[in-house]
Amino acid sequence: MTQLSIQQAIFLISTLRQQLNRELQKFHSEYRTPIAVNSKTIVTAEKSQKVIDSLAKIDQLKHDIVALKTAIHLKNSATDIADGTTASDMLEQLKLERKIIEDLQNYTEFGYGQERIKTVAGVGVVEEGIIEEDRVNRYIEELEAAANVKSMTVDQFNSTTMIDVALKTQ
Repeated sequence: MTQLSIQQAIFLISTLRQQLNRELQKFHSEYRTPIAVNSKTIVTAEKSQKVIDSLAKIDQLKHDIVALKTAIHLKNSATDIADGTTASDMLEQLKLERKIIEDLQNYTEFGYGQERIKTVAGVGVVEEGIIEEDRVNRYIEELEAAANVKSMTVDQFNSTTMIDVALKTQ
């Protein structure tokens, strides 16, 4: 059993995914090669063993990635980190809040690269913008501040909370 902080586990997952991608890439490059000439195999036992070893490594990496993600999920789902809110709940709130912030910022920035005030023939001077734009901008700022606090809470939790996981590659 290996004991890691959630933060270490998240980093390890990233590293394992890179290793998995490198192993898979071998099937596109190193292992994609002529295998027979005039109906006679040219594959050596050594090359065959490399493929078998790669497949075994892929299984080990897959196991470890799933084990780490499962351990993180279980700890996040079972641990309150603020006022009865689990880490999973807070992460979901953060994901949604960041999406709302991004969308609202994109909508309020509409037209800023162009002229906000235009002269339209037969109409007059037209100003374009978001209704209650100041209120929307204050809402974005408040939501960003709340999201930053939640993000720091999650970061603190991830750096101090430990998980135990059985790994095959470490």
